[in-house]
Amino acid sequence: MSDKQAKPDAKPAPAAKAGGVMGKLMIAGFMGGVVAVECLLAYLFIPSAEKVAAMAEQNMQKKLPLNLKSETEGTEDSDDSKPAVELELGEYSITVTQPNSPTALRVDFQLVGIVKSDDELEAKSLFEKNIHRFRDLVLSEIRNLESTDLADPGLTLIKRRILEKSNNNLFGKTLIKSIVFSQFSYIEQ
Repeated sequence: MSDKQAKPDAKPAPAAKAGGVMGKLMIAGFMGGVVAVECLLAYLFIPSAEKVAAMAEQNMQKKLPLNLKSETEGTEDSDDSKPAVELELGEYSITVTQPNSPTALRVDFQLVGIVKSDDELEAKSLFEKNIHRFRDLVLSEIRNLESTDLADPGLTLIKRRILEKSNNNLFGKTLIKSIVFSQFSYIEQ
């Protein structure tokens, strides 16, 4: 027999396994490295909830009129020693329907505006001239709120919206310094 012929008893050499354990470990290591890098980048570049809240507050402060920037300020300007007076802005009883829900909210309150005593006559006359538009503004603002906004103890969002729209859009200048809700209640029906 020739040397080139295969022996019948000889077994063929086993073929190398495709994708051996070492290859799988390399792929897993690479994927783990990519995930680790993504997590590190997210940690470094995505701000925390506190930072997002602080940035939102700064943006809101930039958009608000100067007299609303600090809620710790009184109802009077710091350079003005004149007392503030209350201006009755009406009683409201509003039913707010909830979309896709059989329930509705009934909101009852009395609204009072705080104005400087120097501006009282002008504020009263402008309010009386625009009373129906003011009532419509208040109604639309209340109806556009979520029930969580109504549960806010200070009702700050509602106050800010009414102040901003009434002073800027309705009266043309800042006459009302703050809004006070008297006898406020809401009931889910």
